[in-house]
Amino acid sequence: MKKSFKYKLLNYQQANFDELYKADSIVQLTIHSCQEREFSGQYYGASDIVKKKISEERNNYINMMTLLAERVSNMMELNLLFEKETISEQNSNN
Repeated sequence: MKKSFKYKLLNYQQANFDELYKADSIVQLTIHSCQEREFSGQYYGASDIVKKKISEERNNYINMMTLLAERVSNMMELNLLFEKETISEQNSNN
């Protein structure tokens, strides 16, 4: 592979990693916000039935966001492996 092509790949990979990092930050903030509201019992004066539904909904969001956080983390790890292999290949050709 040409050095210029590898350099472009690494730049794209870095930009991709940066976007994944930002997405991970948003997911983590959302999880934290849902957990904070759930743990503090913020139900805005709702009835018991509504409180239960709100709690279930928040827990579903927390669970979905946790699954998403795991996927984003896996993608970040794969990007780092890609970068490591590309740099290793580039260094071996030098």
